[in-house]
Amino acid sequence: MDLGYCERLNTLTAPARVNPDIIDLSMCDPPRFGFGPDPRTLESINIKRAEKGYPSMNEELISEIRRRTKSYTGVSVDDSEVIITNGCGSAFAVLSIALKGWPVGIETPFYSPAYEYFRRTCYLWYARCKPELEWDLDFDLLRIELMRRKGPGALFLVSPSNPTGHVHSESDWKKLADLAGEFDQVIITDEVYDEMSYRPFSSMLRVAKDVPVIYMHGFSKVWRTPEIRVGFLILHDPENHASGLYQEIQKVAALGFGVNPFSQMIALRLLNEDLDYRKKQFALIRERRDILLKAISESENLQSVEAGGATYQMVETPWNDWETCSRLVDKHSILVTPASVHDPFIGDKYVRIVFLNTPENLTRFVNILDTNLY
Repeated sequence: MDLGYCERLNTLTAPARVNPDIIDLSMCDPPRFGFGPDPRTLESINIKRAEKGYPSMNEELISEIRRRTKSYTGVSVDDSEVIITNGCGSAFAVLSIALKGWPVGIETPFYSPAYEYFRRTCYLWYARCKPELEWDLDFDLLRIELMRRKGPGALFLVSPSNPTGHVHSESDWKKLADLAGEFDQVIITDEVYDEMSYRPFSSMLRVAKDVPVIYMHGFSKVWRTPEIRVGFLILHDPENHASGLYQEIQKVAALGFGVNPFSQMIALRLLNEDLDYRKKQFALIRERRDILLKAISESENLQSVEAGGATYQMVETPWNDWETCSRLVDKHSILVTPASVHDPFIGDKYVRIVFLNTPENLTRFVNILDTNLY
């Protein structure tokens, strides 16, 4: 089984993305499809005021991240709990180094970059989310997996999910927090799509109580600026259960994973973006999801569980996922990705589609799978 950003996947996607005629239904950067930040937010930035030389951390940005975290999760954090990173990729690099040798249970289907970072330094095992559970966690299986392991560890989950679009409910977060407390687990939660949720959303920070949480976020999705490369971690541990690990994370983060001053200035402005503007963009993205779902519901070949958030839809077909994706690229210049690269258990009948593209291209994808692929 090929997993993650493997050579086989790059062989499929790299040539397709340089094709000027490609219809890219695999790319998840909102600005590529017209979803960018409110231009008014960035009008007053004075580049001359940007700090020169090696970047330090913008104290005002840290303060605004704390404010936003409080308003969206209900949890107050201190300056010392906030780490600004050079995008979410840098955050994963910091964590994978600090967690070297730790057992990490990673949610499947998984976010491929997280898998690629953690598998190089940690002992990975899988917390399975299943299509028959509408991509929710199999808690019975999770308990069995935790009982097999001795000593502390970490659990990594994403909500809303890349690649399934699943949103973990508050009741399920509470179950997970209870299990983590029982089995001495630190919870790593990636909530980078939190505002881009189409059903009630709850942060793990809100329900974790005394369980240590490493909260991940960044400016690439909610604020639609992947190009500035700003992410952040919040190390929340109210009863100091994981103080040794958190000190190690702080040490690793200080090695040079900083963010350039101009990007920090932009991020600070984005935290005060007009909310109505942002909500209108998310409403348009949701409309595209609904167009895709309607087409799938009328299809003779396809099935799907409605994505509760983010920009991803897992689509079940009757055919092998690699063969389907290859045919779509070669015959119709449509790029989607095989779901089996995200999950060693899922089988070979699912493809992952990003619904940021135009309504016409989303319906064309479904029509081709219904009439003209095999």
